[in-house]
Amino acid sequence: MGTHPFKPQISKATKKLLIGTLPPENVTFYFSNSPNTRLWDILTAISEESTYVGKGGNGLSINRKIEILDILGIGIGDIIYKYERDDPNSTKDKHIEPKEYKNLLQIAADNDIDELLFVYQSAFKWFLHSLKKVEPVRLSKLRSRYVNGTEQEVNFQGKVIKCILLPSPLNRGRKGETLERKLAFYRKYILGWKQNLTVGGMGLTPSVIIKK
Repeated sequence: MGTHPFKPQISKATKKLLIGTLPPENVTFYFSNSPNTRLWDILTAISEESTYVGKGGNGLSINRKIEILDILGIGIGDIIYKYERDDPNSTKDKHIEPKEYKNLLQIAADNDIDELLFVYQSAFKWFLHSLKKVEPVRLSKLRSRYVNGTEQEVNFQGKVIKCILLPSPLNRGRKGETLERKLAFYRKYILGWKQNLTVGGMGLTPSVIIKK
């Protein structure tokens, strides 16, 4: 059985936490295994007030990545704490068998964090399942599907924690889900902008839950 290799990256400046699933084996930091994961490019653009998503963020030093997080007032964590993998070389969530979820609500309460921003559909699904206080299950068992912008508020120890699904930071995306659109989405929720954004004629207003 494996254990998540990193502690949540949280500082005194952290007010929101980006949530993923589980890093691949033998990586040195969150979201740093492949240039196809554009999270650091997106965060760099936000921190530099750019409308363009550049390249190379994946290769930034850990110290620089932490600096960007602190500038934006965000941290990073994952939902999976203990696990087994069907293939240790796989980066796919469908090959993860979760054994224990991370208690994200407790982490949020202990660190005065009021928003959890989920960057993967699978992370959001596993988090919602964790609220049921039952044994973890494989992703294939969780059949509900949620649209980007779906929000849920959770009351925990007298604190209201808002949980929001963001677009995947991967290069690939659904039709029309460009990096520029993802950047606008991330900027809105990370910076707390209130305006209703529209990019390329596509509204970003949160939608309802979709069931399969």
